[in-house]
Amino acid sequence: MLPSTDDSVLEDTIGAQLDSEIASLKAQVQTLKTQRKTQSTTIISSRTTQTILSRLRASQKTTSTRSSQETDISPLLSTSTAQLAHNQENLYRSCAGITTFRIRDPDPNAVDDGNVLGIRFDVSTSGKFVRPYYVMLNKPWAGKTLLRIHRHTVPSCIPLASLADRYLPHGKGAAAMGDKESGAKRQDLTRFVRALRREIVGYHNRVSVIKGLRKEFKLDEKVSRKGKERERVIADISVADAEAKQVRIEWVDGRIGRAVVDDKGDVKKCVVIGEEGRDREVERRVCAGGMEGIGERLREGIY
Repeated sequence: MLPSTDDSVLEDTIGAQLDSEIASLKAQVQTLKTQRKTQSTTIISSRTTQTILSRLRASQKTTSTRSSQETDISPLLSTSTAQLAHNQENLYRSCAGITTFRIRDPDPNAVDDGNVLGIRFDVSTSGKFVRPYYVMLNKPWAGKTLLRIHRHTVPSCIPLASLADRYLPHGKGAAAMGDKESGAKRQDLTRFVRALRREIVGYHNRVSVIKGLRKEFKLDEKVSRKGKERERVIADISVADAEAKQVRIEWVDGRIGRAVVDDKGDVKKCVVIGEEGRDREVERRVCAGGMEGIGERLREGIY
């Protein structure tokens, strides 16, 4: 005997409710883990805790007088030392997002006796620091102090070449920083570094927002229930270009949109096309603010 339609709908509804409860419990567990980690870090980093740990370190030196039943505090001291080092590193990377250093090219035939100026860029996204980016500069022309990019680890999605042409010109008529030549295209290392870091930060912020939108609309979760499939309205949100300045939005009903984002994160243009042509109402809603609020504005049109 085949199950009735009402039974199938009831099973789908119950399954969707169970999936929702499981997802809610997992989110609560993750939240509690995060809170525990934050509170542990706060306690270990406090001055009172550090004072107590300093006394424990001093008492640990007198190991000969310590009884065998005394609790081993070595793990706690190791955790405290690691946390202090982590705090110091985060503080340095947060306050000094750009640092310079000198290195020497080991090649015996390197220009300028192998002297190289290194620049490090530290960028954080979603509460974490990404791998630092490096740009190395040298002075390849004898008798001139003009800088040129020697090596770098900046990804191709960042317009490094155009920034170098703008702020570090080294062609005919170019002058280095501090030269007194009039009418020359003067190099400006400070503006170059600031512009490059702004591009890197903007790129990571745009990618982070897109990942947040995918998480908000649960696009990376596997759909196994018909009831849960019917609740989904946005089918996909993805990056449409290498610089993450264009966002592609696809609806379940077949509409496809593309939004253009500027360097400040504001949505400048948007086109949404469906079976009946352009959906100008949704276009106006998407263009009404920055990337941060796209999810909320899309939900206003859905519900």
